[in-house]
Amino acid sequence: MYISKRTYKIIVIILNVICAILGSVLTWFGSWLYKSIDDEKFDHGEKLASIVIMTLGGVLIFTAIYGTLASVFELSNMLISFAVLLIALLVMQIVLVSISYTALNNGVSKRLEKGFDELWDPLHLKPSENLSFYEEWLQCCGKNSPEDYYLLDKYPPTSCCKDHNCIKIHNLYKDGCADKYRDYVKSKVEKFNILSWVIIATEFIGSIFSCLLIDSIRNYRDLRRFYS
Repeated sequence: MYISKRTYKIIVIILNVICAILGSVLTWFGSWLYKSIDDEKFDHGEKLASIVIMTLGGVLIFTAIYGTLASVFELSNMLISFAVLLIALLVMQIVLVSISYTALNNGVSKRLEKGFDELWDPLHLKPSENLSFYEEWLQCCGKNSPEDYYLLDKYPPTSCCKDHNCIKIHNLYKDGCADKYRDYVKSKVEKFNILSWVIIATEFIGSIFSCLLIDSIRNYRDLRRFYS
């Protein structure tokens, strides 16, 4: 089936508009991630991740504008550069998605894991500062539940209770910190992964149609030379 140069151009421009919109959404997501950091002193790498995501979103918007101009003016060299940029962004996006999946499957952070070790260490009698930080922040208690303390003949620390008030039994947090932390990571990672796969698919399709447009432009110019 024959597809005209004009049709390829329109498809590439539409894909660039979609890329620009997705780039804006990606920039917004990076900004949201940066603002959602609960603790400035300890953010689990979220600050760096948010900066990388915002930068990637900005580059995607620039690339979309660049590709649109190249398509409108039918500049083959610029379209080649545009297709290469899309592939490079696609690879970067896949790397970031792989890192996010790794973070999701790794379980818990090293600091929280250290807190669990201190909890189960019979020589560590005082409440773990590392675990207490997460208990207060995530509103959880112990690794799996407050039962962890009772099994070790310990009393849950005040960080396990709402407003640090453990006198009232209903103030005691019932959830374990291991599950709470995984839920926290999942809430941040899942949205990014869904958005990333949509962007990857758009970039892949965009690179294909850019190459088809380049070929169509060259064929059109060759025909003009032949008949002139």
